[in-house]
Amino acid sequence: MSPSFDLPPIPSFMLRGHPDCIVPDKQPDKPNHAWFEPETNKPRLTGAYKDKVATEIIGAVRDGRDTFGKIRQTLPHYSDRELKAGIRHAKKWIPMMERRGTRAKPQMHRYQARLHQEGRRYSIVKY
Repeated sequence: MSPSFDLPPIPSFMLRGHPDCIVPDKQPDKPNHAWFEPETNKPRLTGAYKDKVATEIIGAVRDGRDTFGKIRQTLPHYSDRELKAGIRHAKKWIPMMERRGTRAKPQMHRYQARLHQEGRRYSIVKY
């Protein structure tokens, strides 16, 4: 035979359906959401993406837009975060191509360019 144990009585707050056990529901008047909306469409700043942004930034600086504000106005589809990452990436040497020659005999000229900062203005250095 197995020994029998006398179990202590279960407290009333642990019994389901007992008034002591009922937990009040959350208040339906208060919305259950975060204080801010997280940004979901942030692109990843990969090397290829930064190359693309840096090439567009170098083109904008070549056209005379030599401050961050002017670059931002020229490239409105990029956020400030992407532009800053592109500018940091453009300060390294980037291989580029330029079309030269005539319509009948076009020639592609390869060179390297990088961004150089003097105060708040940017300029292009070619190699």
